[in-house]
Parts: sequence; structure tokens; C-alpha cells
Amino acid sequence: MAVVKFLQLADLHLGKGFGWLPGEGAADRRHEQRRAVEAAVRAAVERGAHALLVPGDVFDAEAIDSETLAWAVHEAFALPGCPPVFIAPGNHDPCSDTSHYWNPALLRARGWAWPAHVHVFDSGDWTMRLLPGLDGVRIWGRCFVRGVPSAERPLAAERIGGVTRGALDVAVFHGSREGACPPAQKMVSPFSDVEILAAPFDYLAVGHYHAPSTFTLDDTVRMAYPGPPIALAEHETGRHGVLEVRIRYGEGAPARAEVEPIELDRRQVFALHADVTGCTSVDQVDRRIGRAIDQAGASELDIVTVDMRGRLTRGVHWTAPGPELRRRVFHLRVTQRGVRPDYDLDALRASTGGSTEERFARTLLQQLDAAADASERAEIEGALYYGLDAFRLHEVTPAYEALEEPLPAAGTASGEGDAT
Repeated sequence: MAVVKFLQLADLHLGKGFGWLPGEGAADRRHEQRRAVEAAVRAAVERGAHALLVPGDVFDAEAIDSETLAWAVHEAFALPGCPPVFIAPGNHDPCSDTSHYWNPALLRARGWAWPAHVHVFDSGDWTMRLLPGLDGVRIWGRCFVRGVPSAERPLAAERIGGVTRGALDVAVFHGSREGACPPAQKMVSPFSDVEILAAPFDYLAVGHYHAPSTFTLDDTVRMAYPGPPIALAEHETGRHGVLEVRIRYGEGAPARAEVEPIELDRRQVFALHADVTGCTSVDQVDRRIGRAIDQAGASELDIVTVDMRGRLTRGVHWTAPGPELRRRVFHLRVTQRGVRPDYDLDALRASTGGSTEERFARTLLQQLDAAADASERAEIEGALYYGLDAFRLHEVTPAYEALEEPLPAAGTASGEGDAT
């Protein structure tokens, strides 16, 4: 049997601002984004890949700055020995007559052109290109087209009716596998597992989902998402990179594909929890957060979000991590939506209402229990805590503007029963 190798990378999102990173962090991340693309091409050369498959979202938006466009056209795939590159534009960088990066005429107006070994699928219909040097290996692709509804199904029978079969057929496109959509991503160009199996393709290289995943049947990978080469947001946890795809085919046997992840992002993204129940000072809160970071194994290279939970001793108003804590990782964000002051709400519900404080609390608790909308409940709960602070601490400090529903239970593993 013959073996063909591909390097699959997707969702580069060149030109992304990384506005969630403060200071020089955003510029550092944009630099790392480009270095990851270069590392992917280098891996393709070193591993002897026959082609690079790029299923969409090379660019983050239709409006792109000239410097980023120049780097993409002239440098991204310019490494000597770079194999053929097949790009299927996605929903962030759709094809159109006014596209500065996909329209050849607009590129020529700048005196630019994509290298000859880079092919862009610029039709919303499936079209085919032969893979040079390998008889019968065909790369099929389709693009997003600006203005075309994103709900159309790329693998529907009427869409793939013109696809014929060769020795090996590989699809490159951007879309959403139904039943597997990660949080914070939208469904575009949906397709089902049934459609994957019915499609006349031996392997489907897909982009759009930022969480790497595969669809495997009978020990062969039929479809895979590589995720972006580097993490693009705080919620994109884990490690990131590209896929090496190896497909054995020929001799009358069904093609068999396997994938191997290649890690490219030197930074790992962590989403952690820290229970701050019982903390009596802001330093103690910082130590709980630091313990969560230690237990996760996060380093100074990493991007960390810590979700604080539990009941904080009333009067302790923690606002932000201290400088020592911030220096422990590349980027640290801490949320307080799951933190409440340690007021005994059950006791206030059961009170007789003999004092002004009790009557105030019972009134707000009745409104809280009757409210159905989550944002309304959070607003009432914040008002309750501010009132209780005024009664018991004789001060009101902004602290309850980001409460969430439901009220989380205290006692998670990252600090339960710890008094340090």
C-alpha cells in the first residue's frame, strides 16, 4: 500500500488583536502566532509531508492590516521545500470580490501574489486539485462565500453530487460537526456523522472548532479538527498545535488514516478553581489562588484563569491578585462570580423579622426566591449583600457586581478546610 502524509493546520486567525492580554502580552502573542505557523511549515518539510491542508480562518477578519497580509503572502509558506498548500477559506475570511487576500486582482494591484505552490479554493462548490507526484490522490475543497447563508450543509447529497472517486480523495473545508460544538463557538456549515460516512471522501480535514477532535470508525480516522496552532483565548485550555495525517491506500483495500498531534504552542492554558471559604485577609486569598496554580502545574509561560468560589469572611474585599502572584504566570485572570460573603441566609429566612436588618433581609430574600431571570437574581442578591454589609460592617465597598447563578457550593478541593 502507498502512504501519503499531510500536515493539517487550521484557524490561524492572523491579525487577531489579543486584546485580553495587557501590556506587551498582546504583541508577544502575535509574534508567537507567526512563529507557530512557521514551525508548522518546518514540521511539514522535516516530516516529508506531501501537502499542507489549511481548512479555513487563515485570517481573523475581512479587514486585515497590510503588514499582516504581507507576512502571510510572502513569508508564511516561503520556507524552502514547503510542499503544496491547499487553503479552504472559512467564515472569518470568506471569499468575495473585495477580499484583499483572496482576490488575485486586488493582490496584483499591490504587486503581490500567493506563491505558486499555494492553492486557494475560491468556490462555494466542491472543486478538485490533483496532488503533484502521487497518481490519483485528489484534494477537494470548498470555501465560505461572503453573503451565502452559513447554515448550508457542505456534505448534503445535493452538494457533493459532482464529486467523483479517485485512488484517494481528501476533503478540505470549514464547518461544524453536529453534536460536538465546543462552548463559545457557533454552528456554521453544519454536517452530521451520517453525512461524513456517506461522503465520497477518504478523509475530511476540517477547521472551525478550536478544540482538537476526531471522528474514528473501524480504527481509521475519517475526520479531524486540529484546533488553532496556539491558544487564541483564555478559555481554549490544554495544548495546541497541528496534526500530521498519514493515510495508507491502494491495492483494493479501504484507505486507513491516522493522525498525530504536533505541539507548537509553548504556553498551556489552564482554567482553575480556588475555594476561598474562610479566608480572613486578601493575602490568604492570594495564597489559595497560588495553591491552585501549583497543584495544576502551571508555570511562568502559561495562561491561567482562576474562578474563585466559596464564602469569604465578611469584610474581606479582595479586588485583584498581588504582584507576586501575577509574576508566577504569563497571564493571570481571576473571576469572583462564585464568591459570596459568609452571611447565613437560611437563618435570615427563618428569622421573625423583629429587627430592621431582618425585615430588610427577608424582603430581599423573598424577591430573590421569586425571581426567575438569572440576571435579576444576581442583582437582587448583590443588593442584599450590600445592605447586610451596611448593617453589620457599617461600610459599603463595591464587591458584588459580577455575581452569577446558581450560587456555588463551597468546599472544592483547592482550599477546603485550609487556614493558610
